[in-house]
Amino acid sequence: MALTPEVLLIDENYIKKYTWVNGSVDPLLMYPAIYIAQDEHLQQYLGTDLYNKIKTDVANNTITGNYLILLDSWIRRCVCWWAMYEMLPHLYMKTDNGSLVVRTSEDSQPITQDDLQNYRDQSRQKAMFYTARMVDYLCNNTSLFPEYSTNTQNQLYSDTDVYPSNNFEISMGSDRYIKGQYKRGWLDSYFQ
Repeated sequence: MALTPEVLLIDENYIKKYTWVNGSVDPLLMYPAIYIAQDEHLQQYLGTDLYNKIKTDVANNTITGNYLILLDSWIRRCVCWWAMYEMLPHLYMKTDNGSLVVRTSEDSQPITQDDLQNYRDQSRQKAMFYTARMVDYLCNNTSLFPEYSTNTQNQLYSDTDVYPSNNFEISMGSDRYIKGQYKRGWLDSYFQ
């Protein structure tokens, strides 16, 4: 049985252009992260109906107008940084013959687990920033995207709360800081 190809809203070239990922990184390491970024992170903010409409239009090469603006100006940035967040551990480690190993190279040295967590946190902060901007755009333009509010029982409804109101967690190495109330914008009390 052949698998149906997944519709990806960005590709490896987009990630390499807009992040710090080196051009020599294997695209096969990026595709699962892009898929997860779309399916797990993006879909919860678009809702199932709008998510499926965007994917169908991209697959059929029929995306135009407001949907194209949404895709190019908001969705792709969001997916890019969620993909980075998902991809980083797999750039650090790999599954090799049934075991997990840390990737190494002749001319480089692997980072520590704390450094990896800090880098992931930076990617998550960027992903949340772009997700919040996308959600704000959708909330201010709901009449342009009727699918944004047509989800039913067995579908994901559009979540508008990008920044959780309690227990938003950021790590700095082995130290963890939890801020009970997080407001959009910079992490005010975190840097005090």
